[in-house]
Amino acid sequence: MKSIRFSLILLCFLFIRSFADAQPFFQWNDSIRVKIDGAFTANPWAGGLNFIQASNIDLNSDGIKDLFIFDRTGNKVRTFINKGTANTVDFKYDPQYEAKFPKLHDWALLADYNCDGKEDIFSYSDVGGGFKVYKNTSSISSGLEFTLVTMLQYSVFNPPGGSPINLYVSSVDIPAITDIDNDGDLDIVTFAITGTYMEYHQNKSMELYGTCDSLKFEMKNRCWGYAAENSFSNGYTLNDTCFGNVVNPGIIAYNDEERSADRHSGSCLLCLDLDGDNDKDLVTGDISFNNLTMLTNGGTPTAGSMVAIDAAFPSNNSSTTPVDLNIFPCGYYVDVNFDGMKDLIVSPNAPNASEDFNSVVYYKNAGTNSFPDFQFQQSNLLQDNMIEVGEGAYPVFFDYDNDGLKDLFIGDYGYFGATGFKHKIAQFKNTGTASLPEFDLITRDYAGMSSLGITNMIPAFGDLDGDADADMIVGGYDGKMHYFQNIALPGAAADFVLSQPNLRNSSNRTIDVGDFAVPQIVDMDADGKNDLVIGGRNGKLAYYHHIGSATATLPLLDSITHFLGNVKVNLPGYVTGYSYPFVFKQNGVTKLLVGEESGYIRLYDNIDGNLSGAFSLVDSTYEDIFQGTRTAPNGADINNDGFMDLIVGNYQGGVSYYKGRSTPTLVTNFANFIQWNFDLFPNPADNTVNIKIRNDNNSAYTLELYTIMGQLISSQKIINNSIVLNTQGLAQGIYICKVSELSVNGVKGAEQIKRIVIRH
Repeated sequence: MKSIRFSLILLCFLFIRSFADAQPFFQWNDSIRVKIDGAFTANPWAGGLNFIQASNIDLNSDGIKDLFIFDRTGNKVRTFINKGTANTVDFKYDPQYEAKFPKLHDWALLADYNCDGKEDIFSYSDVGGGFKVYKNTSSISSGLEFTLVTMLQYSVFNPPGGSPINLYVSSVDIPAITDIDNDGDLDIVTFAITGTYMEYHQNKSMELYGTCDSLKFEMKNRCWGYAAENSFSNGYTLNDTCFGNVVNPGIIAYNDEERSADRHSGSCLLCLDLDGDNDKDLVTGDISFNNLTMLTNGGTPTAGSMVAIDAAFPSNNSSTTPVDLNIFPCGYYVDVNFDGMKDLIVSPNAPNASEDFNSVVYYKNAGTNSFPDFQFQQSNLLQDNMIEVGEGAYPVFFDYDNDGLKDLFIGDYGYFGATGFKHKIAQFKNTGTASLPEFDLITRDYAGMSSLGITNMIPAFGDLDGDADADMIVGGYDGKMHYFQNIALPGAAADFVLSQPNLRNSSNRTIDVGDFAVPQIVDMDADGKNDLVIGGRNGKLAYYHHIGSATATLPLLDSITHFLGNVKVNLPGYVTGYSYPFVFKQNGVTKLLVGEESGYIRLYDNIDGNLSGAFSLVDSTYEDIFQGTRTAPNGADINNDGFMDLIVGNYQGGVSYYKGRSTPTLVTNFANFIQWNFDLFPNPADNTVNIKIRNDNNSAYTLELYTIMGQLISSQKIINNSIVLNTQGLAQGIYICKVSELSVNGVKGAEQIKRIVIRH
């Protein structure tokens, strides 16, 4: 047995050693301090926030409610641990919990539906037209975990008879998930599929079973509160009974003279008791407006009736600043400062043309949960403690002052304001040491470049005129680039002047890659002169070779290809990819990382001596780094430990730091080394895939097939250690196969994952 164990350890060591020689490895890290506006920030590498939805949940089973943030920008989950300082906003970003959540999109709210004290997941369904639910099955021993309850929640729309149909919530709306009738189970208020009226779906769990652990909904009122959204404003018509209501819908309304047209673009609903009368009032935001509207419920918990409208919430309710967030503000009721009282967070629900830098507004509850008193605190909750540059973050390391320390520059799509977007490049000086870097924000508008009017500024640095200092090229959203020559004296800080707007090629034509030009200055063919590799919105890479004199003031760039290495990072069915290249050397071998629209990063090799051929895709979800959308990787050994470090920007306007390391984290405990494996063939596959278990432990196994975005396609048992998977109905692309070993009671044990490429 000892010899077998030693062989396994030796095999594992050799695997790690050979794998480490093949590619670099990184792990998220927050050890590098960052100072903004003279103060060190608590969560500098948290990745930015734009258009968020907030919920409380105990992530680490310590009995304290932490913070779950879902950002509509790239459908990104971010998790913050509550450090437990009473009456203080004290959260620490910790991404280790993010992978525990299933893939969520459009909207995601957490609420405890089965009264076990653990928040469950409600999120827009993968099949559309409603929402899915995951039960929180976490424990101290297993950690944070969720189990799918339903992919599409149903409700009976014509009680007491009728068949259940999907309880409709659009991908744009945010429903109210709360106990409307105060009977102990969670009900749903949402806009009807035609808009105008709010439907109240009563959860019948308590009525049917005497417990709150089920999701059995039926339509209780087709126009809850008898308030109808107006056709061309975010106002409401009160006392509107709506034609065709269910039988006995709570109460009989006053009259049915007024009717509203069926028109609905998008709204968010938050139901809470604002006046201590034990019924639920309503706070709502609308897609085309900047305010939150409060509707006062003058009815009862079982028979709601809205009797007053306040379009300046919460100013009139609490004598504070009203919400003013340009487009589509939505409210979330969570405890932010650990005082036991739920506060109000407001954020836009529209991922474009909305506030993106001061987009998490915090109102402290100075009252009680049954009679809240919301007082404005700040407009940039959490954002003020992280690197945040609005929308889009495109980082690059560059020693601008020649002190031997790599500084950090971050381009962006822009900061949203009253006059539109301001496009800038942020400059962070490295004020640390060679082995312990530390960054200090010098300016958000390096060299006043916002005045140039370049949309979506993406900087790149490198010597293009052969004078031994780095020049700068800035890519723009229009697919063009601008060349800035460094005219500084030797050893002095960089001094850039715009030498050629709309950089031209060797034929004197403007270089244009379509949209979203992402330049990197790098010597691709090792001829001693730096070339250009350029990403773009189309998901491909362009290559422009420097064919002129190494010392020419303007580089002479010749177009070689707009499809370098046959790299195309678009997901199947997508016409856009937003490729972001980072070419680097590892042990003298050229490798390529490419950020993309999906939020993942791809790794390529087989580049040296093969610039006219197809590069080899090593990994399409490299290191499982997922940062929402439009990832932007850049690397350098900034701590002098011999390993390249990685920084990754994203469209949420933040960056994440990944420290370089020598080995992967695939094996951390040899005592738990998995002794079974599975074969998957053919790969790539056409119509079928064979899966066979090797080195069986006399266990049962299941197979789960996922899309590259993590959406579950199918789950089935593996009989007699083999199964044939039918892939005829799948679109071409990359999929994830996960095989799980089951214990005797059916609980998942060891798991192994392999990727498969489907082509027809």
